[in-house]
Amino acid sequence: MLIPVAVLAAMVAASPSTASADGNGWSCISPFANYTNQTYPNDPPAPSHIIDSLAISVTRTDASPLTAVPGQPLALRDLRLTASFTDTRPIEQMYRRTGGIGVSYRGIPRGQEEDTSRTFAQRANPADNNVLYWSYNTAAQGQPAVYVYTEKAASGPPQVRTADQPKDTPDFTYATPTVSLAHRYLSHTGNSQFPLDAWVAVAASNTAEGVQTLPVKGYWSVNVKDATPGSPETPADYTNDTVTVTVQDVVLDLPRTNWTPTGAGPVEFSIAGPGGLGVIQVESKGYDRVGYNSPLNIRPFGSVYIRAQTESYGSSNDCIPGGISVVNSAIAAGQAGLLFGDADPVNADPALGDPATPGAYTTGSGAQKAIGTRGRFGFSFTPLPAIAVAALPPVAVPIAQPAAKPVILASGTTAKPTSVGSVTLKLTNPNATASRYKLAVKTVSKYKVGKTKKVVTVAAGRTVTVKPGATSLKFSLSKTAKTLLKTRKTLKVKVTLTPVGGGSAVTKTLTLKRA
Repeated sequence: MLIPVAVLAAMVAASPSTASADGNGWSCISPFANYTNQTYPNDPPAPSHIIDSLAISVTRTDASPLTAVPGQPLALRDLRLTASFTDTRPIEQMYRRTGGIGVSYRGIPRGQEEDTSRTFAQRANPADNNVLYWSYNTAAQGQPAVYVYTEKAASGPPQVRTADQPKDTPDFTYATPTVSLAHRYLSHTGNSQFPLDAWVAVAASNTAEGVQTLPVKGYWSVNVKDATPGSPETPADYTNDTVTVTVQDVVLDLPRTNWTPTGAGPVEFSIAGPGGLGVIQVESKGYDRVGYNSPLNIRPFGSVYIRAQTESYGSSNDCIPGGISVVNSAIAAGQAGLLFGDADPVNADPALGDPATPGAYTTGSGAQKAIGTRGRFGFSFTPLPAIAVAALPPVAVPIAQPAAKPVILASGTTAKPTSVGSVTLKLTNPNATASRYKLAVKTVSKYKVGKTKKVVTVAAGRTVTVKPGATSLKFSLSKTAKTLLKTRKTLKVKVTLTPVGGGSAVTKTLTLKRA
């Protein structure tokens, strides 16, 4: 499986004996660093798997202003992740803890009565002046070891037999060696570069999305100096003298994201709180073993997750701005649980594990439950200043316009309709712009029309536009008005102009005279 056994580091290393230096207020769950604590008992790099020496920042490299228009996509681009490790002792330990070539032997030992296969190891035989012998342990699991010494290791590989041969058969054979490499993190001096994946949870206020996870791929680089370099053939040289490690800052450009402003306020982009990353997929590369080189779904606790590769394993840092502490040490902190993160420590989480077998993953020991360490850690999140702010567009404030002055009808009190019943009025619009009015012309008195007496509509109501300055206004007499004017010779009417936009009406009484 993918065990989180290394940590990402950046910045120039001090001497391996240098005390750990704080980062910039971030804390991370970083499993491998915990295993180096015994090397530095007076100044452990990661008590309880927690480090505070990884400096992380997410910044926007473009200072141009952003505008959040409600309902319209808002693009956030030009974000950059920078990671610097201010204590590189764990990286030095990656080199020192790299192993060499291992050889193992297994078979039914010649001279053993039972047909039980054993694993042989070289041990100093106290019965023969501590000369190295091939030996095996016959004690049951969990019991004190009981070693059986067979023959001197210098004589060759251990002697083994088949199950159908007697225990002291002269036709024995030699066990065939199984060759393997021990853990490899950093196995050579000089410069090395390895792939790196990171995930950043960004929160945006007043958006439909709320939080988005930004994934990014890149590399991290390390330089190792050792006067007597170790190698798989001479692994003792990894630890025999001073090692100096230099690791470059990691600088990665994050991908663009699109957001939908709701309009409830400006959009502030910031690092999300714990749990904002959701489920992500990680992998390790380098070992040809069951469960390795396969993706696994995990659920980090933090806001930023940085995972780098070494020669054999993936590394992990599960980070938040603020502090992390152990609040329930009864919850186990095994490597797998630390990797799967924010999941139940007892029951398998179907969202995690191998995507092909939800809730489970496979190791050399078979299928395992995808369980985490939820409840073990407490998080004291420190909100960071906004990465960027997108303001809402300014609200247009209407410019107050001076009140329109009413039109002025000409002073004349009589008018003569044309032969077709058209009447022209002279008037003046004192404003600089045209004005719109609703025109109504009705008789002042009531007249008998049919069997009833009523006010007669002289001109049907309509909307007219009056141009600025001196102008004229025409209206046509209704059929009833024409008939009344023929019979009466004169007809007193009231002209009313009502402003369409509101305001007081302009009226005038005219006497219409038959031509």
